[in-house]
Formats: sequence, C-alpha cells, structure tokens
Amino acid sequence: MVKLYALVLIAGLSACGGGGGSPGATSGDTGSTGNETPAVNAPSISVTMTNADGAEVTGISLAGGFTVRATVRDATGSVVKNKLISFEVTGSSVAVVSPSTALTNDSGIASVNISPASVTSVGAATLSASADVSGVTVESSKDFSIQATNVTLSTLSIANNSLPSGGNTAVSVTALLNGVPASATPVNVNFSASCGRINDLAANTSSPVSLTTNGAGVATVVYTALDPDGKPCSGNQTITASSSGVSSPGTVNVAGQVATAINYVSASLSQIFIKDTGATDQSIVTFKVLDSSGLPMANEKVRFSVVTNPGGVSLGVSGSTSNVEVETTPSGNASVVVFAGGIPGPVKVRADLLVKNTGQPTGVFSESQNLTVASGPPAQNRLSLAVETFNIEGWNIDGTRTLLTVRAADRQGNAVVDGTVINFTSEAGQVARSCSTVTIDKIASCSVVFESSEPRPTGGRSSILAFAEGTKDYIDNNNNNIYDVGDTLLNMGNAYRDDDEDGAFDSGEFALPRGGVSVCSGIGAPAPAAANTCDGLLGTTVRKQTVILYSSSQPAVPNGAVDTLLTRGGLSFQLRSFHNPLLPMPAGTRVETTIVDNTKDNNLSCSVGLLAGTPVVNVSPGTNPNADLSTPVQVLLKECAPGDTLTVSVVAPSGLKTTLPTFNIP
Repeated sequence: MVKLYALVLIAGLSACGGGGGSPGATSGDTGSTGNETPAVNAPSISVTMTNADGAEVTGISLAGGFTVRATVRDATGSVVKNKLISFEVTGSSVAVVSPSTALTNDSGIASVNISPASVTSVGAATLSASADVSGVTVESSKDFSIQATNVTLSTLSIANNSLPSGGNTAVSVTALLNGVPASATPVNVNFSASCGRINDLAANTSSPVSLTTNGAGVATVVYTALDPDGKPCSGNQTITASSSGVSSPGTVNVAGQVATAINYVSASLSQIFIKDTGATDQSIVTFKVLDSSGLPMANEKVRFSVVTNPGGVSLGVSGSTSNVEVETTPSGNASVVVFAGGIPGPVKVRADLLVKNTGQPTGVFSESQNLTVASGPPAQNRLSLAVETFNIEGWNIDGTRTLLTVRAADRQGNAVVDGTVINFTSEAGQVARSCSTVTIDKIASCSVVFESSEPRPTGGRSSILAFAEGTKDYIDNNNNNIYDVGDTLLNMGNAYRDDDEDGAFDSGEFALPRGGVSVCSGIGAPAPAAANTCDGLLGTTVRKQTVILYSSSQPAVPNGAVDTLLTRGGLSFQLRSFHNPLLPMPAGTRVETTIVDNTKDNNLSCSVGLLAGTPVVNVSPGTNPNADLSTPVQVLLKECAPGDTLTVSVVAPSGLKTTLPTFNIP
C-alpha cells in the first residue's frame, strides 16, 4: 500500500514597496484582510480506545465493554460519512477486534469491539485502522496493553449428592472473570472424577473431559458412577472442575451394589448329543447376576441344578449328580458345563442366587432356555438303503439312472442331525460320492444318483456301499441307554464292499479299516464286515450294501426245453436278460403279442385272452448272486386251434423291440 501523507502548500509572499511593507498597512499590523489563500491539508484518521463507561483507556481486559473508535476527515477537515474502515491487531494474537470492518456514521466515526483473545491473554499489541479517502490511503495506529484476568470457579453444583449404584447426576460450575460470571468470554473447564465417567466417556476417564462455558459462564456435565470397565463405583467419590490453575471439587456418595436379579444369557451349543457316541455331548450354560440398576455383580454365589432331565444329564463333571456352586466373574457371569446323558430330550438348568455369607437361596433364580440333548449318530441297525430301480437298462446303454436313498436314525430311532454325511462307493458305473441328511417331517434322509457306465460288472451285478460314521449296536443290560460296563456289544469288523458277494473280504475289494485286530466273524451284505478286524469300541463305520442289476436291452430267446410251455391254452416262459439269463429284463420292459387265425372256417376266433407278467417290475436282487431273477410271462389263448400262430415281441424301455420266433399252436 502506498501511503501518501498530507502536503502543506506554502505560498511565497513577495514584498511590494519600500521596506517590504504591505501596501496600505502600517508597520506591525498582523490582522488579516480576508483575501489570503487558505492552507490545504491531507485526509486523516484518528483512533481512540474506550471502556464500558466511555472513558479513553490504553489497555483492555476480560472485564469486557471495550470499544475502538476511528474518526475519518477529508482534506478540508470535514468528517467523512459511510466510509469503510478496516481494523487489525498487529504484532500479537493476544486480542481480537469484532467485526474487523465498519462504516463511519454521520459523525465520521466507525466503532468495533475489542477484547482479549482468551482468559490467558496478557501483554501488549498494536491496533491499526485504515481507510481509502478520495484515492488516498490513510492509517492510524495505537499501542495498547492486555491486562491479566483473575479466573475463579464457583462452588461445584451437584444435582444429587447421593446416588444409587451406577447412578448419574448433573454437575455444573460457573467461571468467574475478576469476580464476574464469564458471560461474554468462553472459558474452558476440565472435569475429572476419582471413580466414574464424565459425559459417559468411559474409554478416557484417565484424562479430564474439557467443556466450554455457555453464555452465562456455566459449564455442565453428567457424572455416572461407573468405572471405564463398567464396574460400579461405591462410597464417596470426588468430582473436580478446574481452569487456568484453579479448581473446584465436590463430593458425591455412591451406594454399594445389591444383587437383585439373575438372567439366563446363553448356551455355547443349544443342541448336544447323547454321550459316548462320538458327537459333541456338552455345552456351557451362562447366567448373569445384576443389581437393581441392571449392572453386573461380581463375586456373587450361584447354585446350578438340573430341573428337567431326560436321563443322565450332569453338571460340572460328566456323570456327577450333585449341584454346582460358582462365583460370578467381574462381568457378573456364572457358567457351568452341562453333560448329556443317554436319552434325548429337553434339558433345563436352574441358577439360584445365594446369600454370600450363609449360602442360602435368596429366592432369586432363572432357568435356561432351548437346551436339548439330541439324538446320537447313525446306528448300524437304523441305517437303510433304498433303490428306486434295481434292474436298469444299463448293460447296453450309458447314463441310465436310478436313485439311491439312505435313511438314518440313532439307536433310539430318532432322526440324525441335519448335515450328517452319507458316503457312497460302487463296484461299477458311477455314483455320487456323498449326500447330507435333511430332516423332512422329522425323518432324516438324503439321496444320490447312480448311472450306468463303464466298467460293466461281470454277470451284470454292481455292488453299491453306503457308509457313515456312527455306532455299533449293543444290548443295554442295565437299561440306562448308555453303553457302559455290563452291556453286550454287537461287535463287527471293518466295513468293506463285497463285490463278488461271497460273504468274505477279499484282497482288492474296497475297505474302510479302523485298526481293529480282535478276532471276530466276517459277514457279507447287507452289512459287510471283515473278519478279525474288531476293536471292541462303540464307534464304527455304519454301512449298508445293495446291488444294481445291469439288464440287457435284448431278451434271451426262450428255450423250449427249459423255459417254454406251449399248449392250446397258451404260452408261458421266463423273460430273461440276454447277457445273463439269471437277470431280469429292465424294469418297464413290455411284452406284445400278435395272433394269426389260420383256421377261419372252424367258426372260432383265436385271440389272447390274458397277458400276464408285463411290463417287467422292479426286481430286488437279494444277496444271492446265483439267484434266478428272471420274470414269468403268461399268454392265455382263447378259441385257438392247431394251425393258428402266436408271435411275441419284447420292447425294452429304450424302445428296442425284439421279436421272438413264431409259435405254432398245437
């Protein structure tokens, strides 16, 4: 900014006449004739600082009411109205003007407020005011001091000096500046407590909570009698407000906790399983003790007992029939381990709050919810395997499907838990590797698909094994539904797939070893078990075997000596699969007949009166690989005579039609 200062134009006076005297003037005359050129002045600005009483001062304080006035005049000395004046405190940040600009009034005066920047401001600074008058920048400055302020705090005001456990109350204090409430100047006040939270700032109670006073000079907070961990404070607690080196303490009395309630919280597992079955048979049940304010109570005594017991449920230690007493943790929790017994059903655990000194019940209690001992793993004698279609058209065709369905229950006949995995393996063709049980109408089952494909089994019989982790069967001699001393185990060896159906495990057959070496008998389907691989344990691989028949698309031609009986009354024969005459044709195979009446002049009309054994049904293969599974077909004739003929055709599910040689009616 270029600053131009007032110029003084001095007119030279020339002496006229002798002796330099002015014409018409006597010597020594100093009067004005009224014809002189007046002096020309520069524009100007002047600054003053006054207190609340209007008296001019050279310093300010937080007492307030201090004003800066700037007066502007033009070059003629006349005041300038509506002129923008800029104010600035330079050289320090101890004071502020508000606002920093103002317009002059009709008297050429612009006024703004000035105050210390904070309650701690002290020292000196320079105030400047500037304006632009007719293109000329004028400026004026004034040095001033900032006087130290005496900050004090009123007595701490506590709304409620007697609190229940975990209770809260409002706490306030007034900041005073030189003995007067700091209504015009915000003051920062810090609050702290010997135990408890300020404005619920639980995570940082180790440091004071800072708050700024309001327009009345008051700072208000909420004190809560809880420590940072949520533990209630008790006894006399000190709350302190402080600012600028001064403090104001106060005391509140907090009542101690009294346990008044116990609530069920959770069970680590809401469903556990019958003991000694290999499945999870225990759960941790938790309750919480609270005071009247809903705050947790530590070091309280709780007694646990079982009030609903399906059979054999125990607490604390497996098999124990005693009640269990524990003390609550700092979070107010009390927990106990629940062990399943041998019978499924709902379980209810009761938690009684006890008197600390006597151990007697207080009458306050709670009970667990939705805890159940569920059925156990699959039992060997409860595993079944059903086949949608045994005799499929698979010898000549790939991709012929049938559905395999497993139903699984525990020893009690209850559905196994959803998600129990059933595995499958096949001698030939292709089977899905596993399925997981789903309970529908409270029955547990799952299904997989089997498809015909290579390799084709010799003889057309493909062994399928379904298996899962489960338990052997046993005779419960002491009727406690638990396998223990005195019970009779129905021992069985390793599961295997009996491909050749000879009832014994042979090298190369699929097996599931469990490491047992005890002597025991071996058996074949439907639950193959290898000899001398028993282990005497309850757990085992439960298993079930079935056989899928790979039936031919073409039939074996009936042999008159063995299969066929032809009379005037009809024809009967065994319908057999071409590649293995012991196997039936595929399920759904139809038999069609054609009659030719070659004796029309006998007044008889030869026809088929009855066709039995068609279509071919689902044929269960059984466990005997040498069983004759062919299906009988019977054609009963009506009014036929020698010389008439019968033609039989066999139609497979794929549509392949095979016509047998024509039969001449005898």
